[in-house]
Amino acid sequence: MNELGPRSVPRLRPGCRLNPPGGAEDLLLIPEGALRLKGPARGIVELCDGSRPWSAILEELTLRYPSEDAARIEADAVALLTRLRDRGAMETA
Repeated sequence: MNELGPRSVPRLRPGCRLNPPGGAEDLLLIPEGALRLKGPARGIVELCDGSRPWSAILEELTLRYPSEDAARIEADAVALLTRLRDRGAMETA
């Protein structure tokens, strides 16, 4: 995943998936194991389904969290996706 641009379309890499919702923990299952997702991380990953550009994902996040600063939402989401990319779980088209 390169720098996220407005038209970048993030998605999970093949072999990676979220565990079913409603479990004791939110997990991102990757070939090497599982990554624990905390706070809004699951919602962010769910939005990165390969069907919408980064700009639409950010717009949706600002609607979901209206009391948060938009710049902080973007910074936190970029940080999460960067960590997932570094673990081999996320890519962009």
